[in-house]
Amino acid sequence: MREVVRAGLMVLGLTPAVAIGAAAQQWSATAQVGRVTSGSGPVGTGSQNAAMVLGITRSGAADWLGLSAALPLNDDPFWAVLAGWKRVATPGESGALLDLSGHGFYQREASSLVAGAAETAGAGFDARAGLFARAGAFTMEARGGAAGERSDRNGSVSGRLLPAADARLSLLRAPAMLQAEARAWWDGGARHTWTGGTLQVSRGVFQVWASGGAWLTGGVAGATWGAGARVGVGHPVELQLLARGNTFDPLYLTTTRTTFSMGVSARLGRGPASLAPIAERNRDGRSVIRIAARDAAGAPSIAGDFTGWKPVPMRRQGDRWIWEARLEPGVYHYAFVAADGQWFVPKSVKGRQDDGMGGETAVLVVAS
Repeated sequence: MREVVRAGLMVLGLTPAVAIGAAAQQWSATAQVGRVTSGSGPVGTGSQNAAMVLGITRSGAADWLGLSAALPLNDDPFWAVLAGWKRVATPGESGALLDLSGHGFYQREASSLVAGAAETAGAGFDARAGLFARAGAFTMEARGGAAGERSDRNGSVSGRLLPAADARLSLLRAPAMLQAEARAWWDGGARHTWTGGTLQVSRGVFQVWASGGAWLTGGVAGATWGAGARVGVGHPVELQLLARGNTFDPLYLTTTRTTFSMGVSARLGRGPASLAPIAERNRDGRSVIRIAARDAAGAPSIAGDFTGWKPVPMRRQGDRWIWEARLEPGVYHYAFVAADGQWFVPKSVKGRQDDGMGGETAVLVVAS
């Protein structure tokens, strides 16, 4: 249920910060203001007016954990959510995977501490196993499993367990990522089936995304949609904008109207030792990127923020392939393109990071 729990935290502005490092874990703190919902459980109804949401997350390439709480600015519910996700997958271009996620929540329907205010607490989980395969820029995943929840509302306990399945086809042509997917939940004699897609574009410190879809059976009428943007304003601070509309949770049967928020996220601490390397420079002050000849099949090209993501041939120098150019100070993302057109980043390259689609890009810092 990576995308379901992740979507919930995205509404909170708790998307994992871009980890500048190879499979590095990074803590981030977030503050957002707006009409914000948690996206998980009965608290998905969230605030009908403005609220401030504070959160903290730890994110990595294959796991993350987030805690958030809403501080209502009006007489709206107070809520808090703790959620996490973990993926285990076999190595290689194809194989098996296991995704596990869970969340716990608490909501008090009146922010004022009045006697008799309704309180709801509970927890949910999602466990799915499946297969994946990569071919060039494409990645395919198909999973099946179950989602369940147990809630206590003022002493009244209820629970649900739903079989679930999904399939996703992703295309990465940096700097863009395109995903098409279908999801289904079986709820007794009914079935909730959704299909849609997401487009994400990243350029340096900028990232924008948009998604849309519709419920083919069950769910709610009308199109579902979402959009967001984030921009780095200096290490380690990032500004975020987010909006969603007509969302529906098949497990809790909750719907939310249009939500929107803006906020700021800051990475905590200096991070792990595997931070992106400072660019090497030659005597002319030009930045240099090298990879060992054994790490590339044939003559590779390089593509990144500094080339407009158009592949540029590298040149052979002894037992290495190199690329050099004069770059302005900043943080750059890049990858290599093999002679057969496949995108790759050798394990020997420092500053590798997960691209969110099972592949990797690399990060380079050019100091002033």
